[in-house]
Amino acid sequence: MELSPELLKKLEGLARLRLSPEEEALLLEDLRRILEFVDALPKVQAEAEEEATGRLREDVETPPLPQALALSVAPDGEDGFFRVPPVLE
Repeated sequence: MELSPELLKKLEGLARLRLSPEEEALLLEDLRRILEFVDALPKVQAEAEEEATGRLREDVETPPLPQALALSVAPDGEDGFFRVPPVLE
């Protein structure tokens, strides 16, 4: 999106601002930088998605861990279940 001095004047009127020529020049430059940043966001997002997709692996179905083995490494077990401290008193 191109930000012209005419568009800045319109925005100034809508916002009911009165800017000096120096302030207009500063604001115009700031708004141009903001718009450049916003225009670049879709590209950055697409690159991030592409990078994340490259690191993912396909799901591989494996057999479940046997219950006895899982309970053997648990701090506490009872009747084939994990025993944990009560959450609610």
